[in-house]
Amino acid sequence: CWFSIAQSWHLDATGCCRLNAMPEGTHGPPLLETTPCRMLREAGLQHGALAASRIRGFLCTEEISRALDFVTQSAAGAAVLADLQADNSAAFPHLAEEIDGIAEGAGVAVDHIWVVNLLAEIQALMGLPIGKRAEHCSDIMLRGSGGDLWHGHNEDWTADPAWHEFIYFVKYNALEGGFVPVMGFCYPGMIPGFAMTWSANGLLLTQNSLFPPAVRRRGLGCTLVARRALEEASLERALLRLIAPGQALGCSVNFVELPQSAPQQGKAEAPRACNVEVHGASDTVSVRWLDKLPGSTLLHFNVYAALNVGNANNPRNSAARQARATSLLAAAPGEAGGANCVAAVLADRGTATAFPIFLESTMASWLLDVAAGVVTVWARGRPGHTPPLHVWRLDTFFRGGDLEGTGSSVTGTSPVLAALPDPAHDGQLLPVRKGVHRADLLLRQEVSGAVARALCTSRDTTATTAEIGTLRRELLRQVRVGELNEDSVVQAFRNRVNHILQTWPLQQSDSSHGQETKEQLKVKFHEVDLVLRKEVGRTVRALADSGSSVKPEFVATIRREVVARVRAGEVIGEEAVAAFQAGVAKLVEQPEDHLSFLEFSPFAGS
Repeated sequence: CWFSIAQSWHLDATGCCRLNAMPEGTHGPPLLETTPCRMLREAGLQHGALAASRIRGFLCTEEISRALDFVTQSAAGAAVLADLQADNSAAFPHLAEEIDGIAEGAGVAVDHIWVVNLLAEIQALMGLPIGKRAEHCSDIMLRGSGGDLWHGHNEDWTADPAWHEFIYFVKYNALEGGFVPVMGFCYPGMIPGFAMTWSANGLLLTQNSLFPPAVRRRGLGCTLVARRALEEASLERALLRLIAPGQALGCSVNFVELPQSAPQQGKAEAPRACNVEVHGASDTVSVRWLDKLPGSTLLHFNVYAALNVGNANNPRNSAARQARATSLLAAAPGEAGGANCVAAVLADRGTATAFPIFLESTMASWLLDVAAGVVTVWARGRPGHTPPLHVWRLDTFFRGGDLEGTGSSVTGTSPVLAALPDPAHDGQLLPVRKGVHRADLLLRQEVSGAVARALCTSRDTTATTAEIGTLRRELLRQVRVGELNEDSVVQAFRNRVNHILQTWPLQQSDSSHGQETKEQLKVKFHEVDLVLRKEVGRTVRALADSGSSVKPEFVATIRREVVARVRAGEVIGEEAVAAFQAGVAKLVEQPEDHLSFLEFSPFAGS
């Protein structure tokens, strides 16, 4: 299963984490999603719980272990962490609560999660051996006719393959009146805001690591500063947050403001984009805007491009990557179109150094296509050359619509996806039927949601995720040989996953209720009870969020009565959830002061 936890960890005799061998078959960072929350601490708690295994494994990697040793085994390092933590907790108390929630959800020390969120500053202060701090990450912005905009980013922090198995995207859903919903690429335990991040108010950002010679020993962290900027309602206000004085290291942030519909004209304004550089030690800033002329570009790598700040890094490769990108974009967007031009740069391997724009170790590539209305993400593959891992719609992602682009409209409006090759063979004797590639994309997107559910409900997440991955491959085989078509494969996957996770409707039994053995009936009643207990939890939370005065014990009474009716043969197992929901609806309709807990029966008279 491409989503399975690909690396296990445990404690050795000294109490230190160490890594075991990684199973094969993982294919990129999944999207983890929280339920709607009112407070960031609650979102952080769910984030930590969903990513617990990834966070624990990440803390055991070589680079993170070195940072943890610095803050735990030296007085200077401990003082650095204490000062940075105090400064950022005071400036961003709500984000500090989110970090506390992540630590609690993952079951790790909160100081360790702070180290991850202040990693850029801590590494700059502790220093890294030469060769351990290679420049990484590339950003490409391109303007088209009519104000069209394309923004591409390669995330290349490290060549350590262990990191690939732990990274993920996370989406925070918020209740009305709560925080600003946000999603982002996360190094495990990090709040959204450092890498590719997108908020529901129409602001998107990426960051490029910088290596200035002078770094403050205390001050604000670049991840928290950027995240706070994303919470603003306009790009101007976000920029004021981003250039705040008192930053320890500084930052290079690439900002895009998605177009908003003009109420009077009925059409959207052209999207705006800029790069912001901040040098913390000198409190100097620079803002460069992407011009509105077609063909204009704005590039950034891992050195200050506008501020006169040196580079303490070695080896250096940003200049070579920038020269290569500039040459590739000389005639852009041209006939190929802006999306294909930017994807070609992100996928380029032609730099005359050991560090081209695209590396075999590139963790993820992100392409924002405003005209097509999609964000496309690749992982473990070159943009434009391999199928993407995720395709997200700009207009529905935060509005309860499909998280991923599963409709034909997305492929039809995204030039990069439309240009993907459609091979006639997959290396086997059987020809690949038309739609197999599309079915594979749909199933991989379904796997993301299924495994997120498994992480919340399954007692053995590793076995369950492996089973889900096996199911995807089996259904894809059936599409390949013509037993299933593209339209039916997703529903088949969902039905089987419901059975794996013990959610309804389960598959119908081959025998009738009267012909089942006592053992079969015992198993069925147990499954009914498990499913209804989950429904009770969901229902109680929903009623509490809606302000209902219905007591949880009344809901539990309905569960018990439904199970009793299944045992008596009055309700078949596959209809148990519907019967439970009908009982809850009847309960909600009746005024509470006319109810008696002992006498209430939602099925009276039915």
